[in-house]
Amino acid sequence: MFKFLKQLFIEHILSGAKPYIAFHPELGVPIGIFNYKDEPDYQSRVNSIKMYGVKGNPLSYKLAKNLGITNPIPSYNRAAAEAYCNIAANDGNEMTIGRYHFICVGGSPHELTSSSGPATGAFKYAEKAGKTRTPNEGVDWGDLEKMQEAFKDIAAGNVSLIDQMDVILDMLALEDTIRVDISQSIGMSNKQLFDTIEELNEAGVSSAKWAITVDQLFNTFKAMTMEVGRKLRIPPEVTERAALLTKTLAGFDAGQFAAAFDTIGFSLNTAIGEATDGIGDSNTAMTDIIDTGRQFGVVMEKFMGNVVKDLKLVNTYGFERGVEGLARMVARGQSLGLEMSTVSSLADKFFDPEGAIDFAARMQVIGGAVGDLADPFKLMYMATNDLEGLQTAIMDTAAAAVTFDEDKNKFVISPESRRQLKDMAEAMGMSYQDLADHAVKAARRAEVFSEMKFLDNVSDDDKELISSMAQMGEGGEMQVKIPSIDKMVDVDRLTPEQIEELKQLNLSDQEFYEQQLTVAEKANQYLATIDTGIRKMVRKGGDQEGAGDMAMASLSQQLGESMELLTTEQLDLIAKGDMKGFLANFEAHPPAGIGDKAAQTILDGLQNMGMISPNHGIVIEDDFILRPGMAPVSFNEDDIILGGTNLDGGQGDITNSINNVNNSVTTTTGGGGARKPLELTGTLTVKGEGESATINVKRLLAQLSSGDLQNLSIMLSNATT
Repeated sequence: MFKFLKQLFIEHILSGAKPYIAFHPELGVPIGIFNYKDEPDYQSRVNSIKMYGVKGNPLSYKLAKNLGITNPIPSYNRAAAEAYCNIAANDGNEMTIGRYHFICVGGSPHELTSSSGPATGAFKYAEKAGKTRTPNEGVDWGDLEKMQEAFKDIAAGNVSLIDQMDVILDMLALEDTIRVDISQSIGMSNKQLFDTIEELNEAGVSSAKWAITVDQLFNTFKAMTMEVGRKLRIPPEVTERAALLTKTLAGFDAGQFAAAFDTIGFSLNTAIGEATDGIGDSNTAMTDIIDTGRQFGVVMEKFMGNVVKDLKLVNTYGFERGVEGLARMVARGQSLGLEMSTVSSLADKFFDPEGAIDFAARMQVIGGAVGDLADPFKLMYMATNDLEGLQTAIMDTAAAAVTFDEDKNKFVISPESRRQLKDMAEAMGMSYQDLADHAVKAARRAEVFSEMKFLDNVSDDDKELISSMAQMGEGGEMQVKIPSIDKMVDVDRLTPEQIEELKQLNLSDQEFYEQQLTVAEKANQYLATIDTGIRKMVRKGGDQEGAGDMAMASLSQQLGESMELLTTEQLDLIAKGDMKGFLANFEAHPPAGIGDKAAQTILDGLQNMGMISPNHGIVIEDDFILRPGMAPVSFNEDDIILGGTNLDGGQGDITNSINNVNNSVTTTTGGGGARKPLELTGTLTVKGEGESATINVKRLLAQLSSGDLQNLSIMLSNATT
């Protein structure tokens, strides 16, 4: 009775729930201990018995034995699985306890199979080969540890191809992920496909210093290709810079920018350029856009989204500075609250002379400092050739309606100006609120420009930057904060050094990346480098000497072609629907190891990778196995078949058997039928195609293997009988 109480106590401690006993002789458990948390009803008890078997939870069983209970009553709880999964390092791991096969997710076990663990024996090879391993975006440190152990074994010549199959196939899946994705989503010729993979691998060598992996490069390449909608050749250096900008510049969308540049007739080389360690490629449109946003001091994430949306306007309107002029308009509009859509829709009216004349006349009636907006010919010119000039005209007119109230220390709009602004807004197709907001911001910008007009060597671009940062001080002066002195400075007192401190121009891609560097990022640089190295090695593994463009294939493809998991007889059983017969046949006649062709493919691939030498001396596993009932084994003509073990006769050197060749090769002579040695001496003359050669027989025999000798023995015996 005391021992029984011990087991109830174990169940309670492990499960944290109230234990009870139940009887299931129909399942091989005459009596068992359960708990109300894991087994609250009949079906859950049945599930637990199927899960753990007739002995119950192995942890409960072991504890009972340690407490002196000779024949423990089977106990059923998930305590062992939960204890394993409670260890953070085990999250994501698969594990089998008893017959319970589970995976740890978030600290809890989740069953994978109800009654069996991982495949063993006959099904082990098939399970490894059939496991889905894509997508595999890259390697992590755990993968590297497994590869390190595999590489050590390979270097030492201790290669078990089945045992190393998981590591090998996981490596191949790195290339498979990209290869299959390109084939499915983009579609390329065989030559283009592998050429693209090789270019991405090469780009990965240099992009690793930014912790950008080949998979990230491919995602960038794919995004650009899909958005453009055509299979352009995108130079790897362009892909590299686009991936870097995607990583370091919020709001940059590589696919959308590629499509926008393609729409306005730019090549991606001149539009995006390449990533640089130095100042950067100043001749690219992308660099002009980025620098413009930083010149105007606007929020870059919003700015990049606005630019890519409006780039297509280059085709429909005139910009004096091209893409840079458009970027300036977007930046100024973002800073002052004047949307590009407002300016472009107004310009549409001015393409028609009648529309330009009507608008100019209306502005003259409204009055105020309308400037160029009252000139119809100027309006038509700006609509077709200088959209940025039209934006400036709107901005100046709105700013003129605002004055600075020194008593209140703020910008205000007088009652009379409000009426004018309201009429202007109606004429422009804007809301009055939006135009009034824009007017105040434009007046603040104008004030900064006015206060800085007497400073030497300050460009308009510098003034744009400072105006975006400036705010009204207590004394009515526009001020900006200078980081180095940690104080606000009036804009009309800024020194050249202080202005330089506020600027972000001429910084390289590398310098902006370094602003965002972290410890984890540094570690990922090394990981990206290793990932690229493995990919290049895998690509070499698929090299086929003399293969044409259409015959090019990855090592994974070659392995798939050479792999034979099922025999013809097994396939016939499946076709007939005889699964019971198939399973019995498969268990009795499993795949003979990894298979000669598949094994040789792997060894050739490892040799191409440089992991083993041409004279590696690695024996293909299970090279020659015949079992009763197996399908016939096919051989090529003139193949020499060896079987058995200890073929050298225990002499340690196969050539030693040549000394006994006279004893191996015999014939029958004379009438008495006595067996006598057949002495092989002299020379053989070989003739053909107008040439001849003389061969010393003894030297020839010295070069033959034991299998050759056996075959020669039979041929000579048959020939002389």
